[in-house]
Amino acid sequence: MTTTSDRMLRALAAFSRHAALECGASVDRAVKAALLDTLAVALGALTHPAAVAARRYARHAIVAQGATIWGTGECVTAEAAALVNGVPLRAYDYNDLYIGKSGGHPSDMIPGLMALAQWRGIDGQGLIGAIALGYEVAVALFDGLRLRNGGLDYPNIVAIACTCAAARMLDLSEEQAADALAITVIPHSASLEVESNDLNRRGDLTMWKRFNGSDAVRQSVYACLLAEAGAEGAVRPFEGKYGFLARLELAEEDREALLRRLDPAQPLSAVERVTYKLWPVGSRGQSAIQAALEARRRIPDPARIAGIRVRADEGVYDHLVSQRADPWHPVSRETADHSLPCIVAMALLDGRVDTGTFDKERVMRPDVRTLLNDRLVVEPAAELGGGAAAGFLARVEVTLDTGEVIVGEAGPPPGHRLKPFSDADFEEKLRVNVEPVMGAQRTRDILEAVRALDAAASIQPLCALLGAGAKGVEAP
Repeated sequence: MTTTSDRMLRALAAFSRHAALECGASVDRAVKAALLDTLAVALGALTHPAAVAARRYARHAIVAQGATIWGTGECVTAEAAALVNGVPLRAYDYNDLYIGKSGGHPSDMIPGLMALAQWRGIDGQGLIGAIALGYEVAVALFDGLRLRNGGLDYPNIVAIACTCAAARMLDLSEEQAADALAITVIPHSASLEVESNDLNRRGDLTMWKRFNGSDAVRQSVYACLLAEAGAEGAVRPFEGKYGFLARLELAEEDREALLRRLDPAQPLSAVERVTYKLWPVGSRGQSAIQAALEARRRIPDPARIAGIRVRADEGVYDHLVSQRADPWHPVSRETADHSLPCIVAMALLDGRVDTGTFDKERVMRPDVRTLLNDRLVVEPAAELGGGAAAGFLARVEVTLDTGEVIVGEAGPPPGHRLKPFSDADFEEKLRVNVEPVMGAQRTRDILEAVRALDAAASIQPLCALLGAGAKGVEAP
């Protein structure tokens, strides 16, 4: 057992090694739901430019035995697979979310854990338990740490959680897990600069937003493999003078509360507390889409729209309006799906929102520009407060050319904890996103493989289904 005076390191290493992985039926269901959601989102985004770039990079790491690149079937190192399969998961702001004092996407760790499980021959139940463990650590850290205090982005938390899960999957000792955690947090730091909203040379948000989470998970895999090989990390990576927690100004009582959360005796249940998204837009746009689509169903012709008034939670307004360079004139997918005015306009015009909604050619259409620039106003609304817990609420009021006002009411969107997905909802999200890429039969086979994962002796058959033959993906 490690003797370092770093209490946080000791607690995380002990949790990694000793947490009970026996998952009850509800946790087993929740992990499978997270897997289905992850595959739906990632496989549906294999043609995204960031995913294409990631595959080009990963081909430097081709090996005879390793992990599958989703969509092509090529075999690469586990580290490369963690990166390349994780990038499309973040392509469309479409995967899961948890918000406490900080917020982020725990499912970023799933491609990395699957890569390790495939490479090392871990069975399905071992993967399920590791994912549940990783979510437990991630949610505890999201609840306990304010990353913005140190200018840090959420992948720092996902990386720590993934390291705990991967260390357990690799059967690392407590001392090795501590070294892996130290190697994770000291050499690598995901800066919040990726969320600065500065535009690049193309006038777009940075592509690195799509790499940030998977790069952190790749570092977790790398750290665990180094520790397994005998590499040692810093002695006090969390509570040392220049350690991770020193950057966050964490009060002693908050530190103690977080340490209590990391009790290996507690049952794993945090994976049941995340939220999901029905539409490929960040969480702060989901309620607005729901309200816009509710109104649209009662509008006979969008050409009759004379005016639109959007009232939104102040946090939604800040994130999707006031922080943006010019939300009324988006010039790309990234600037469009981060613009509340554009999100509402597209939902009202098209009567749907999908992964093609914010293509550049569509958001530059004259009817979109007319609606955005001449007929749409957005206002912050204190009465719609409540933030993430309430569902980032927004209300949409549409005035027709007759003077009639049609209202899409504010409410928690599908996938939120107040309006959770059913098993059928997860299956439908998989079908909608994966059938166009993999075909109907293979999509059904993927669904059945995930459903039966707890009884699988290996995840290799599932990974084979994720491999070669994806429509629109370049051949190896």
